Amino acid sequence: MTIYGLNMDGLGTDTRQAKIKRAAFGALYGFLGGAAFVVMAAFIDILLNPDLPFGVDWSIFMVRLALIGLGLALVGAVTCWWHEAWQGLLSGAAVAGVLALIVALFSAEVATGMKFIVLVFALVPIAAMTMPMAYLLRWLTERHAAVLQLKWSSLRVAWLMVIVLALGAGAGYFMKTSASGLEAAHLVQGFLQNLALAQNPLNNIEGVQAHQNMPYKLYQNRSTFSTEGYDIHIEYADGFKLHCVVITYPGTNPVVSGCNVEK
Repeated sequence: MTIYGLNMDGLGTDTRQAKIKRAAFGALYGFLGGAAFVVMAAFIDILLNPDLPFGVDWSIFMVRLALIGLGLALVGAVTCWWHEAWQGLLSGAAVAGVLALIVALFSAEVATGMKFIVLVFALVPIAAMTMPMAYLLRWLTERHAAVLQLKWSSLRVAWLMVIVLALGAGAGYFMKTSASGLEAAHLVQGFLQNLALAQNPLNNIEGVQAHQNMPYKLYQNRSTFSTEGYDIHIEYADGFKLHCVVITYPGTNPVVSGCNVEK
């Protein structure tokens, strides 16, 4: 039985060598898609906002690459291990759901017992949501095996890799900073570029004036101090760091609630 181009009953004979080969291809496509997502998520704000000196937090980049890239590689391997596609899709979606929930829950400040309860009851709906991803990885792996038997197989495989890279990068695009986040970054950037302003909250911070002409990078993320704000981190070329909290209530202009030197 074929559903949307995927043979649900499996193709050819099923041997241990065939399983390993399918799993390896599934892991490869999963990692490529995850890596493309992480790279695009890291650089999208830099590409879209050349007027802001956004930087890349390489520690976060490496953590995301490990979690997302290797996580999707595992999902791809599990999905493609099974001979029958429906078994692979169910197991791959289940693994993807478990990984997503574990990362979300264990990065949240919730009691351990509550984390376990949420993990159990939210697994099925989360797994259902990740089913298209498992389907895509299985489809790519089966196409990979099929094109190896055709003329110009190398070009055909390269095209499949372009597809998964484009899809991963397309998903990473939506990790771009929101409009309110950009407003917060522009506000801090304005203060950094105009330290002579009378109402500049950076004027009284020791060391800021001495770094006036030194290059710096901005790093922005949701505030840990306010539900309606952003933490803007400024890192100068010599390692001097500042941290500003910008409040961005809907319908009002962003306001800096405070800045301080980061140790």
